[in-house]
Amino acid sequence: MSNIVLEFPPGFEDYAWEVEAKGWLPGVVAVIQGRRYSLTVYDPARLTQDVEDALKSGRVFLERNLVVVASVTREHIASAIQQIVQTGRVGDLQSDQG
Repeated sequence: MSNIVLEFPPGFEDYAWEVEAKGWLPGVVAVIQGRRYSLTVYDPARLTQDVEDALKSGRVFLERNLVVVASVTREHIASAIQQIVQTGRVGDLQSDQG
């Protein structure tokens, strides 16, 4: 991950267990080749729940730079970003610069 820097929300290490249990983490920033990407990370169960809740309320579910991982942990997030870079999918993300 030499061209990748991950920035987690302040104090993440103190509540990482809670994030994993909730299955959702906004505010992760991936810096890839100097470009910043603000990400929201979900696990499949929480994503399904939030999508269903939105639809039941008559709303659309929309999330920019959504990344879905098996479990919302530092390791799974880092692995997912590495995979995005290795497979050339960075272009599917929208950078903070526009």
